[in-house]
Amino acid sequence: MFQEIDDNYYVMMENVSAVKLIYENGKYIWLFYTNHPTPLKSKPFDTEEEAKIWFRNLKYDYYRRKE
Repeated sequence: MFQEIDDNYYVMMENVSAVKLIYENGKYIWLFYTNHPTPLKSKPFDTEEEAKIWFRNLKYDYYRRKE
């Protein structure tokens, strides 16, 4: 299943092996590690809390659709 991680930018969730939250240029960004040489970046968030809520919702949607 593909999941949108930024505007018109999708990642196939079955290929994600790790996810990491980083702080870069004053914004919080999720890195999605796949078999691609460099991690794929999510859209930027202003606060850490906003980023965590977004990811929590992403996980919920993904597992709900798998059932």
